[in-house]
Amino acid sequence: MLSFSEFLRHKQHLLVSACALYLTLVMVPQLPLAGPHIWLTAAAFSIYVNLTYLAETHGRRPPLGPETLMSSVLICGVVFGLVTSAVLIVATIFAQGIWHLIRRLQHGAPLKSLNTLGCFVVEMSYGLVLLVLFLR
Repeated sequence: MLSFSEFLRHKQHLLVSACALYLTLVMVPQLPLAGPHIWLTAAAFSIYVNLTYLAETHGRRPPLGPETLMSSVLICGVVFGLVTSAVLIVATIFAQGIWHLIRRLQHGAPLKSLNTLGCFVVEMSYGLVLLVLFLR
């Protein structure tokens, strides 16, 4: 039997797929609403992904390595977006996807348990939905 942490480490592609399906099922009915809760959900998603990224790289690199700095910048960007404008949240989600694509090209710490291409697809898709909501 897998422990919860082993499940997260070895079955993360299932979690990414489930999260993408959940986000799609949550976002589609909310398209006519576009209330503040959508931006809170997007911010929580971004913060969670970046905190997971920080936990994954903890102890593998110096405390102020590129992974730590990028995750910190993305977390600050989404929090600042909550305070100022939702466009920063959208930009942060897109930046997060681009960062995962860069990770896919093997720059920085090796993150074998993260499905970086899956993260890129989910974040670009989610970013596009948020962009449509923002531009409405």
